Amino acid sequence: MPELPEVETSRLSLLPLFTGKRILSVTPLRHDLWRGSLRPAAGPFEGGPLLRHGKTLILSFLPEKGGGGSSCPFFLLSRFGMSGRWERLSLDAPRPPHTHLEIEMEDGGRLAWIDPRRFGRLEATPSPDRSLLLSGTGPDALAIDGKILFDRLRRHAVPLRTALMDQSLLSGIGNIYMAEILFDAGLSPFRSSHSLSRAESLRLEISLKTLLTAAIAAGGSTIHSYRKEDGTPGGYQKHHAVYGREGLPCPRCGLPVQRIAANGRSLYFCTFCQPIRTP
Repeated sequence: MPELPEVETSRLSLLPLFTGKRILSVTPLRHDLWRGSLRPAAGPFEGGPLLRHGKTLILSFLPEKGGGGSSCPFFLLSRFGMSGRWERLSLDAPRPPHTHLEIEMEDGGRLAWIDPRRFGRLEATPSPDRSLLLSGTGPDALAIDGKILFDRLRRHAVPLRTALMDQSLLSGIGNIYMAEILFDAGLSPFRSSHSLSRAESLRLEISLKTLLTAAIAAGGSTIHSYRKEDGTPGGYQKHHAVYGREGLPCPRCGLPVQRIAANGRSLYFCTFCQPIRTP
C-alpha cells in the first residue's frame, strides 16, 4: 500500500505538470469511489498548489485568470488505498485499464487516476477542512512536533506497531515504514506506546523523520504495484533493513530477521536489536 513517501513522491512528480498549468476538463469515469456528493465542475481551471496530508494527495483547482471558466475553486483529494496512483499520459495514448478519473491539460497531456483494486477513494470539496476523507485524521507524520508525538503516544495503551499505523493518531505511516522506523529506533513493535520515555520518543521522532525523508528521496518503496507518475518503480525497497527480509541477517547484529502475522499483516523485526524493555 502506498504510504506517505510514495504519496509525497507522486506530489513532487506531478507538481511541474499541474501547478500553474491550464486544465481543460476533469472527467470522473467511475462514481462508486467518491466520498460525498460534490463532483468536479466542468472547467477550465488553473492548476493550483499540490498538497498532501498523510497518505492523501490534495490537488487544488483555481478559477482561470480572466474568469473564462468556473468561478468556484475546489480541491480534489485522492487517497491511494492499496493500488491507486496517478499516471501521466499523452493525449493520443490509449486509456489504461482501471482508469477512474482523467484530467485533460491544455498542453496535450492527461493525468489519469488508476486504481486496479479500487480501495482508494476520491473526493471533491470546497475546502480540505471540510473533507470527509481527512476527517478524524491525526497530524502528518513528517510534520509532527516531537512533544505532540510523545503526548499522543502516552495517551494510548496499544502496541507501538498499532499506534504508528493509527491514522487518527498519526497520519501517513503503514506497515512498511512502521517496521523500518521501529527497527531504526531500536524499539520493539510489541512495546506499549504509553510506556515510552521522553528520550525514547525523541529517538522515535528522529528515526521517523529521517527514514521518511530518505524514502522520499529514493522515490518510495515498490513492493507490488506502486509506480511513480512516469511508470518507473521506487528505489527505497533496496534499503529496507527488516521489511520483507525474513530469515536474512539483521544489518546490525547478524541474527535472522523475524516475521510473524499480526492483525492480518506481516510484521518484521529483530528480537535482539528491538528488545521488549520494562518501562
